[in-house]
Amino acid sequence: MRKDWTGDAWKRLSETPGIPAEHFDPATSTDLPGPASRLLRHSVPAGAALTMAVGIEMTGEIRIGGRWRRFRAEQVLRAGMGFVWRAVVGGPVLRFTGADILTPDEARMDFRLHGLVPVARSAGADTARSAAGRLAAETVAWLPQALTPQAGARWSAIDDDRARVALRASSETVTVEVGVDPSGQLRSLELERWNAAAEPPAFEPFGGEVTAGLLTTDGVRVAGAGRVGWGWGTAQAAEGEFFRYTITAARPVP
Repeated sequence: MRKDWTGDAWKRLSETPGIPAEHFDPATSTDLPGPASRLLRHSVPAGAALTMAVGIEMTGEIRIGGRWRRFRAEQVLRAGMGFVWRAVVGGPVLRFTGADILTPDEARMDFRLHGLVPVARSAGADTARSAAGRLAAETVAWLPQALTPQAGARWSAIDDDRARVALRASSETVTVEVGVDPSGQLRSLELERWNAAAEPPAFEPFGGEVTAGLLTTDGVRVAGAGRVGWGWGTAQAAEGEFFRYTITAARPVP
């Protein structure tokens, strides 16, 4: 996959910060709301290293211009800091390549037809604010180590099946509503995310459903498949759905 302009951001988010990771102590989740405690005990093995970054490979479908198109992608995500998502969308006849990135210095999206002709580009404050919401949502889905009290996550109760977690996401603090089944499996997530494409840009309901789990190479359980979109939990959810994914590989990044 063409790395081009994303290389520096990818390297920065993949670098070892030089601080040894703590290890998960299940006792730290005892006083959390029930859904939070179940999620952490199900997802993070006792004694697991609380690494704050994950590398992911995925396939799926993304809706562009009203049509669903296949994609394959790779991603690095570091809790609180940012992500790089590099993707190839479509096939030989109509293929888009590009990336979404968020780092402490930059938020940018750039996709090109056959890697040459710009077709979708954005940058700036609105892009960064929207990307912060994405970072928080994907941290819930793919980096449960960052949801532990040891990592600084702050939980509040809703009911027996749902709880809220407040996470630092780049320059924002974002609150995500998390749905958890009785076994501790993550089932849904929901938040108010800044929609940079709205006219004018505004916070809108955003979220999705988790349809399968996946074990990473270090035994952590993450969201293995699901769907997401705008208008989650509203009458516009079906129209707003734009992304369906299956994780094919996930590994901790030191």
